[in-house]
Amino acid sequence: MRILLAYYSKWGGTEKLAEAIKKEFEGRGYSVDTEIIKPKKEHSFFGWWNIRIFKGDCDIQPPKIRDVSNYDVVCFGSPNWTRVSLPVARYIEEIKGLRYKNIGFFSTTAFIPQIEWYVFSVYLLDLTFSSAINKKGGRIIGNILLSSILKNWSFKSEYGKNAVKKFCDKLETPIYSLKSYFLEQKEIETTRLFVVFFSIFLISFFIFQITSSSLNPKILTWKEFFSLFSIVFFAYFAMLTILAGKIMVFLGKYLASISLISSLTILILFLTPSLGRPIVLGYVLIFILFSFFRDIKTVFFTAGFSILSYFYLFINYPLKGALLPYLDLPFILLSAGIIGFIAKNLQNHYINLLEAQEEIEMAKAALEIRVQARTKELKELSDRLEVDVQNRTKELQQKIEELEKFSRLAVGRELKMIGLKEEIKKLKEEAIK
Repeated sequence: MRILLAYYSKWGGTEKLAEAIKKEFEGRGYSVDTEIIKPKKEHSFFGWWNIRIFKGDCDIQPPKIRDVSNYDVVCFGSPNWTRVSLPVARYIEEIKGLRYKNIGFFSTTAFIPQIEWYVFSVYLLDLTFSSAINKKGGRIIGNILLSSILKNWSFKSEYGKNAVKKFCDKLETPIYSLKSYFLEQKEIETTRLFVVFFSIFLISFFIFQITSSSLNPKILTWKEFFSLFSIVFFAYFAMLTILAGKIMVFLGKYLASISLISSLTILILFLTPSLGRPIVLGYVLIFILFSFFRDIKTVFFTAGFSILSYFYLFINYPLKGALLPYLDLPFILLSAGIIGFIAKNLQNHYINLLEAQEEIEMAKAALEIRVQARTKELKELSDRLEVDVQNRTKELQQKIEELEKFSRLAVGRELKMIGLKEEIKKLKEEAIK
């Protein structure tokens, strides 16, 4: 297996991590090449920050490797700039051959890697790198983040050594099912989308509460605000944890569903005097939101949890006349059924496309294997023919030499016979005289 490590390192931390990864791969018997990405002009921290904010691009020195088609795995390394560094982003844009290629990503940061996820910096780093690779058609298999300052989380620590080993294990293991890979990537993208949505919601909700707290009467008391805020924040924190570990990513949609429906139900209880019949439409809007993710199980889960929330609302809602279960529940079920049917069809269509793509790529891989095998056979045949030609040439040369030797002997014999005949003739003439 051939592996390429392409990285940019300003202070040396990412370079040391690249060397540790290279050593691990070479210890497993793999061939590893490195591409050190260098900007045409190096800048200070504030210089890069200014370019990142206002320009968003930079020029790099001409790389020695521009086509990565011959590599089985390509790993990119970048320091954490709350996004992928500009030199690495530019290198990804310039190179060819990333389509269908297995990709790894390694990065270094200043603080504890796990905490960096929850201050949003690593989330944005992962998001920008994934976006750049997806545009080129690559497939991200694994990533690793270690600290370049804190020894307990550096590549030299036990934590770092285990992280490097697991990172290499992931890249070493081939993708057996493209459908499973793409479905998992879809779950990751869905969870990312909810993280962005919840983060924007939390910030906006907090600003709204500060603004509305000066009104009289207040829309929400601070106690009511914190009860709603804590529900959404718990779901947000849990989804970030899922993204950090890439474990049980499918739970992100269910956490978002529970959080949204619970928040809506509690908000309806808090705003009782201001709401009437349209409150049921809030549940239907959530169904519609989840239908965009083409997952019927999530839609039906949302419907079931909505019905439970509706019963809770019906029991505790002061204005009983505003809730009509014999109308609202059938409406919720009918909406869930229609939206679930649409989501199911979209999901089937998406899965059929994935299966078709998987078949095409399997056929392509099989064809490449046959071409390689046939090329090897033809090369071996060519080598054998070359050896046979050399042997035949050697034999012919030997025969030519023998013929030349025989020719020399025969010509010498004939010349000698002619000389003898002339001598005999002279002797006869002399005898006659």
